[in-house]
Amino acid sequence: MSRAWRRLAAAPQAFLAAPAVSATAFGLKPTACSSRDKAKAAADKQSVFWISGSSQGCAKTLPCKFDHYGGVIVSPDGVPKEEGNFREMLASSLQEWEMQQKRGVWLHLSIEKSSLIPIATKEFGFEFHHAEPDHVMMTKWLPKDAPNTLPANASHTIGVGALVTNSEGHILLVRERTGPAGRSGVWKIPTGMVDAGEELHEAVVREVKEETGIDATFEYFGAFTMNHGGNLAHEGKSNIFFIVKCKALSNQIQMCQSELTDARWFTQEEWDALPFPEKGSLWWEINRSALAPEAVLSIKELAWGSNRPDMKRMLYFPLKRSAL
Repeated sequence: MSRAWRRLAAAPQAFLAAPAVSATAFGLKPTACSSRDKAKAAADKQSVFWISGSSQGCAKTLPCKFDHYGGVIVSPDGVPKEEGNFREMLASSLQEWEMQQKRGVWLHLSIEKSSLIPIATKEFGFEFHHAEPDHVMMTKWLPKDAPNTLPANASHTIGVGALVTNSEGHILLVRERTGPAGRSGVWKIPTGMVDAGEELHEAVVREVKEETGIDATFEYFGAFTMNHGGNLAHEGKSNIFFIVKCKALSNQIQMCQSELTDARWFTQEEWDALPFPEKGSLWWEINRSALAPEAVLSIKELAWGSNRPDMKRMLYFPLKRSAL
């Protein structure tokens, strides 16, 4: 069991408890219309890695998938819009899943079905897990004699900073239009957030292009740091920030007017003379880690194994700079 899952398993019961209405309060009996279809799940290598089976549901139960952790993932398209029908199907489904000794239930409700949220929370004890622009994800822990071990919502955001040099060794710096850096008017390297499904090196090249119009290529990673507490948009979250060395493929800056007030190339001496970042500070050290380090982080793509050659991931590994 991972460290994160152990922490979740030790969470206080008072936090995890939620008022709920038993399915039997509706006079409903468990249905026997669920049927697992493992053959169908096995056809999809990605699905079978997480999914152990599924149920097509019926007139009284919700269609769903079952994961290898004893969880139930309700199929969003199978959730009825009509409140009375939803209430009855959810009650019957919960009773059946409890009899099957399922553990956690994941309920995806779209904006179009938002009227069902009070039913799920107030009548059946579902809790909010996270929200996206078009839906909310809710969860319910079924065992009454075991701590809730459902994984928490995402706890971190990922940021990248690009130390971009051109063929003359000049460094690309920008002035942001908004935010704390915009208010102070400092010159800084281009920075941004990594999108879901995006690799770190892809994100930094994209950010440089979006902000400055400069085409760049990834070279290597320098140091990284963490910040805790979040900001107004990500309150209570932590952030991991990576510095990335990039090489410019062009020199002509085409600045994004909505994000920046200025962007230009600086010599090393000009950069050193700027008041920000303060010499010896965290940001000074992390920026310099990408200039002339003895060792760096490089990347290579590897398969999970011979049984899954189609599933590949990026490996970030230390390397002597002389080996680049």
